[in-house]
Amino acid sequence: MINSRALIITLFVFAAFVSLIIQLFSVQIGGHEKYSARAEKQQNRVFPIRAERGIIYDRNGEILAYTKDDVSLFADARMLRNNSKRKKKLAAELAKVFGTRPSKYINLINKAKGNVCLERKISKEKSLLLDGLVIDGFYKTEDYTRIYSYGNITSHLLGYVDKSCKGRSGFEKLHDEELNGIDGELHVENDAIGRPVSIDYDNSTLAIPGNSFYLTINKVYQKILVNELKQGIKDYKGKSAIGIIANPKTGEILALANIPDFNPHRYYKVSDFVRRNRALTDTYEPGSTMKSIVLAMLLEEDFVNENQIINTENGKYRINGALIRDTHKFEKLTVREVLEQSSNIGMVKLSDRIGERDFYKGLRDFGFGNLTSIDLSSESKGRLKKPDRYSGISKAFISHGYEISVTPIQMVMAYSALINGGKLLQPYILDRIVNSEDEIEEEYGETKIRNVISEEISNQIKDIMVGVVENGTGSKAQQDNVYVGGKTGTTQKLVDGKYSRKLYNSSFIGFYPADDPEVICFVLVDSPEIGRYGGQVAAPIFGNITRKIMETDFSINRDKNKIHRENIIQNLVASVDQNDLESEQLSFANVSENTNDEKYKEKIIRTTMPNLKNKTLREAISVLSELNIEYSIKGSGIIKEQSIQKGQPVVEGMKCILTCSNNLNNESE
Repeated sequence: MINSRALIITLFVFAAFVSLIIQLFSVQIGGHEKYSARAEKQQNRVFPIRAERGIIYDRNGEILAYTKDDVSLFADARMLRNNSKRKKKLAAELAKVFGTRPSKYINLINKAKGNVCLERKISKEKSLLLDGLVIDGFYKTEDYTRIYSYGNITSHLLGYVDKSCKGRSGFEKLHDEELNGIDGELHVENDAIGRPVSIDYDNSTLAIPGNSFYLTINKVYQKILVNELKQGIKDYKGKSAIGIIANPKTGEILALANIPDFNPHRYYKVSDFVRRNRALTDTYEPGSTMKSIVLAMLLEEDFVNENQIINTENGKYRINGALIRDTHKFEKLTVREVLEQSSNIGMVKLSDRIGERDFYKGLRDFGFGNLTSIDLSSESKGRLKKPDRYSGISKAFISHGYEISVTPIQMVMAYSALINGGKLLQPYILDRIVNSEDEIEEEYGETKIRNVISEEISNQIKDIMVGVVENGTGSKAQQDNVYVGGKTGTTQKLVDGKYSRKLYNSSFIGFYPADDPEVICFVLVDSPEIGRYGGQVAAPIFGNITRKIMETDFSINRDKNKIHRENIIQNLVASVDQNDLESEQLSFANVSENTNDEKYKEKIIRTTMPNLKNKTLREAISVLSELNIEYSIKGSGIIKEQSIQKGQPVVEGMKCILTCSNNLNNESE
């Protein structure tokens, strides 16, 4: 009995021993790789080192966006929940550093099932106060924060990043990979209970910071643009506004803004409309700003002469059943004055001189219906009708800015071509890319797409647009110390398939100094309740922007005398056709109210002073030049006073002082 029991026990012991041998074999031989890897993992841990996201600068080296190396604090609740002593020590130390109660951290640990965040995005400096705190289950991780130095002001240019610092919009999204850099690895050796002992530098790799980007943006211009657009919306009770400032010679974007804007740190709190870069994505019907483009096309093909007289029908004209109106009635205007006074009727009649296919090609050459290929995302092509889809009135309406949809950036580049000698350029905001070693990776500059008009026509249209500001609808854009050229635009908004009689887009695009433009500025206000026309709403905003820029940027030529008023006037008078001049003078004189005798009128014109009041400056100068009367000018715009009164005999050597005023608001847009 005893022997059988001993045998059974021996067999059990032997079986257990064999089982143990098999298990050891399985672990040591069969599972060698598995358990070796597990041991390696427990002994050696790999921590990612996040690369610092690149810095974004403006053209002058001002930081627009950078990454702050914040730290977040975490605890493993599983390691601390049942260890009251360690938990209380950790809570007490954190409470001391952050000036709060220990119960805050104890409650967070007790409620968590795994890892729990105790403090998020604290500064690197504050995290150093916790360097001596070594408690199992407590650890720190890098948690970078993207900082936008000027907040809302650059929101539509730079865009924003998400919580993981990945670009989600604007420049941040377009260049996300290059900004991100390359993450590194830190290999750490732990002891038996998982505490760090040493760092394996041989296998560790340092993070490579992302590239830095220098933009063409001027931070000062950007702030001025945003502030004045906001003030303009407030003053004129507009729904929204868009502004672009560029260098017309190179295509560099100096500032770009959409109002309302948003806080890039809280981008999720605003609508898609507010986040959208509407200067690139949204289209509008440009209204009378299109007239400068069409006139340049006509001049280039020699279809018109700026001094030809156009019958503007006293403000009403029908074409193929459609009624064209001018806001202010003019019986006749020269081609130059058609643009200065923004006559729809005059432009419709002029556009009839060009064929549909050439008309379409000209607009296409100026960039309409195509992407500008600016180095920002989500740009729209706009809408340009092809000739085979024209109705009987399409060309007439496109000529003054309807039946065509453009983006603000397209209009800025088209106008840049008008005033830079005829070159259509590609707009850009990226100047250069610099790597972490401060070496230039890439540089960018002017890219010409094509020539659209000759330099001669560019100078001519530029001069006419100076007249728009000096004598016409853009008078509120004038500056005291520099000549400005530009064009106003006003269009009724299309609402539910019908043009609204209450909602308008008011715009102005201008440039300066007028003889050699360095800056072009576009302003568009959506649905202003106060005012309506581009000359009443957008032009004053442009004027304020320009004034502020001139107060801060002394590199821009301020000598208004650089463009000699006398030279401009002499050029205008010299270019007047003699037949046109005589027909104009007979209508300007207005001195024979009591007779119809044409010979008597002509005698009066040549021997007595005509009435120049309420005439344009150009009209008055034409008359005085024909009569050999010297003149000087005070102010600009429409003649309000003349020192030699109507009917006074003309005497050799006499001089007339003309006093002008800008109180004319003749916009037909």
